[in-house]
Amino acid sequence: MSRPVIGLVGQVCAGKSAVAAAFQRRGAGVSAADRWVHELYGRDDVKAEVRSLCGGGVFDSGGEVDRRKLGTAVFADAGLLEALTRRVVYPRVGAALERETAAFRAATGPGAAPALVLDAPTLLEAGREPLCDRLLFVAAPRERRLAWALARRGWAPEELELRERHLLDEARKRARCHAVIENSGTLEDLDRRVAELWKAWVEES
Repeated sequence: MSRPVIGLVGQVCAGKSAVAAAFQRRGAGVSAADRWVHELYGRDDVKAEVRSLCGGGVFDSGGEVDRRKLGTAVFADAGLLEALTRRVVYPRVGAALERETAAFRAATGPGAAPALVLDAPTLLEAGREPLCDRLLFVAAPRERRLAWALARRGWAPEELELRERHLLDEARKRARCHAVIENSGTLEDLDRRVAELWKAWVEES
C-alpha cells in the first residue's frame, strides 16, 4: 500500500495530537478535525444554526460561539448533541476531510506527502472510516488522561467521563483499528511506536 491515509482515533485526552505530530515529523500531512470545527463555528451560517438549536447562551459577548459553553450545553442533553453533530458538525467536517483526502490522493511527484493522517476523534461515529487505509487507536491510563484533561482544558473528571459516554464503545473501536498505541510511557516511547508503524505502513508497504 503506497501513501496511506491513516485515521487517528482513540480515548479522550489520550495523546492523539502527539501521535499526529510524530507522524508529521516523518513527513506525513495532517488534517485535524478540531481545526475544521474551530473554523466552522466562525461561519455565519453555522452560528445561525447553533443559535437556533442551542439558544443565545452558548455565545460570548462578541457574538461568537463559546465552545466551552456549547460543550457544557450539548453534553448535558443527548438529543441536542445528536442534532448538533448530525446536522451541523459531521456533514461539514466530513466534507472538509473528503476534500483533503482527495487532494492528497491526487498529488504526485517528489513533493507529495508519503502519508496523510486524519486526526479525527469521531471519525468512526461520523461514518468516515472508508476514507482511510489504516486506522490507529490511541489509549492512555485513566490517571494520565484525567491530568491532561484538567491541565489543558480545565475539565473535571466527570466531564471527561460524560464526553466518553457519547462515543462508540471502546472495545468495538479498538477491534476496528489496525493498530493500538498504549500511551503509557514517555514521548520517546511514543515516538518509537510511531516509527514502527511508519516503517510498516509507509516505508515497507
